[in-house]
Amino acid sequence: MIFSKYIMGWPSMINRPQANDTAKPKKNISTTSVGSLTALKTFSARSQMALQMSGGPDTIAPLLIGNVSLFGPNIPGSYFFTHIYLFLARCHYYLTGRMFADQLAECCFKRVMRLGEIACLQARTCWLDDVVDTFADENKGTQFNVVILGAGYDTRCYRLRSITKKENIHLFEVDAPGTQQMKRNALKHAKIECSGVHFVSCDFEHEDWMKCLESQSNFNHNLPTIFVWEGVSMYVDREVVISIISQISRCAVGSCIAFDYVFSDCMNAALKKSAEKIGEPWKFAINFDEVENLIEECQELTQRKVALRVLDHLRKDEMKKRYLAKYSNGNHVGYLEEFGAFCLVGI
Repeated sequence: MIFSKYIMGWPSMINRPQANDTAKPKKNISTTSVGSLTALKTFSARSQMALQMSGGPDTIAPLLIGNVSLFGPNIPGSYFFTHIYLFLARCHYYLTGRMFADQLAECCFKRVMRLGEIACLQARTCWLDDVVDTFADENKGTQFNVVILGAGYDTRCYRLRSITKKENIHLFEVDAPGTQQMKRNALKHAKIECSGVHFVSCDFEHEDWMKCLESQSNFNHNLPTIFVWEGVSMYVDREVVISIISQISRCAVGSCIAFDYVFSDCMNAALKKSAEKIGEPWKFAINFDEVENLIEECQELTQRKVALRVLDHLRKDEMKKRYLAKYSNGNHVGYLEEFGAFCLVGI
């Protein structure tokens, strides 16, 4: 039932924005009171990894997941069915040794590509955790910022020991109002301390996120800053991607942004149609060998004479090697498709 939301899209007819929303057709649903449904799906996957395989690093996700509806907020009984689904998903794994989400993705998209949903999200989470931990270690003892762009249900500000409860570290989450409000409600119900995090509301496609960050918080761009931009680039236009990456140049030397992206070769009609059904259409994609040219375009928009550099750039083979555990027979626990890549850009 729950994955018919993402594959068939039937609850979209019910789970539409409230009357006071001004969303137009094809407007990203994450900016409405419904919030981001793909963020919920990613959140669910991280929770499953933590609970079912004892290999997922997101130990906060299972505490929060019981306080949200994976269907979205406007479907009667959705919280009840969310609990049932999560219970059945755990039972399914213990009985079969397979992730239900991966099996369903394989069934629905096998004619398009061999897609391992959970493995990709696991690798992405682990890599970004490492990026933040490394940045914190390199700036140990000094003041710096951690900014989660398009935060969704990201939990790094609450679980990474390298950055939590440190007076010299300033934490910020920037996201669309609808998704952000749902997350804050979940944090409150789960009794997770979040007073040290500055929440900033922003529609990335229509507002200047840096201006929102500066006007709604005490953000100091003169400090070294790590920007985490996870699972968002594919939902905004190319111009927005270039603008976001270029604006890290406004921060102190040593600042960087970590993000993932989808390959142009993989953004086919079937996957684009599936994304449009749930109200979060894909807009941006780029191939691995085109990223250097993209960074050059970003460089042209920088407001200071600093050089943007690619510090790390990974695709599936290295991600599997670093972050996917293996069974006793040598096979990885999940399948990681050549679907996109992960990039760290700094100044």
